[in-house]
Amino acid sequence: MTEFNLTPQLPANGLTVLELFCGGGLGAIGFKAVGYDIVKALDFDKNAVKAYRHNFGDYVEQADINEIDIDSLPNTDVIFGGPPCQDFSVAGKGAGADGERGKLVWRYLEIIERKQPKAFVFENVKGLITKRHRPTFDALIDKFNEIGYEISWQVINAWHYGVAQKRERVFIVGIRKDLGFTFEFPNPLEGDYQTRVLRDVIGDLPEPNKEKNHQMFDNINEKTIEHNRRNKEKGNGFKLVPQDFEKVSLTIDSHVGYGSSANIHPDLRRFTVRECLRIQSAPDTYVLPDDISLSAQYRIVGNGIASRVAWYIGRALADQLASTSS
Repeated sequence: MTEFNLTPQLPANGLTVLELFCGGGLGAIGFKAVGYDIVKALDFDKNAVKAYRHNFGDYVEQADINEIDIDSLPNTDVIFGGPPCQDFSVAGKGAGADGERGKLVWRYLEIIERKQPKAFVFENVKGLITKRHRPTFDALIDKFNEIGYEISWQVINAWHYGVAQKRERVFIVGIRKDLGFTFEFPNPLEGDYQTRVLRDVIGDLPEPNKEKNHQMFDNINEKTIEHNRRNKEKGNGFKLVPQDFEKVSLTIDSHVGYGSSANIHPDLRRFTVRECLRIQSAPDTYVLPDDISLSAQYRIVGNGIASRVAWYIGRALADQLASTSS
């Protein structure tokens, strides 16, 4: 089994990063591989912070971003990260900017306004641009403009960038207006566009030991699939859909480990955490500590930014910032 890595390491690019809502660091994998120096990372979730610290070091801090003193945050070239997305999710309650988590969008904007980095990268769910939340999205874009940033945004499907997963997320990239350019989203490298399938990323992994990993096999069997099929016909619940090794994966979400997600292994079991990490394009060098519960591990992976997508966005941003300053 060869070590899996879709985020090849590039030389240091001389740019510093403050990472907000850093989660377990799946996005950080991509940014660090492109050569950024992440000097500070923040998240409210203790398990995510534990995972981040385990993989990257002590510059991560567990903190409530609403309570933190903005002046205490470091001045950096780039601010990276997206507020928790559940209030904008199509699958969630849809509270939007009025929800407790949705309000963090405006706190994020306040931090950008005060710190005035050269650029910021904001990631969120596609639900942010649906009809229900579009007024919030448009207001956010207008505000970013008002505080001095040229804005580009795009819905990025991870499958278009060498990831074996259909995962659509909204990326907003702001460039401080005095720098005189607007960010251009990168095109996929040759061979990346809609090419990777499940077998490419998890096909070489050994089958998990049923005795040791019984939680992955619990409740996912023919009876459960039949039960979920009936639920689906009645208009409630999920239908568990076994994935196909020769096709791209459905979105890995924070529920994929519970058996409540529609996304299960072709062998009618839960995906392992390592399989989920690979589907998220995280390298095998990234490891979740054993003292984090299994459900929390799945949540960390499902909430993360696909590492290779972060690598692409980060690389394009570094290149464009470098070409304007030279």
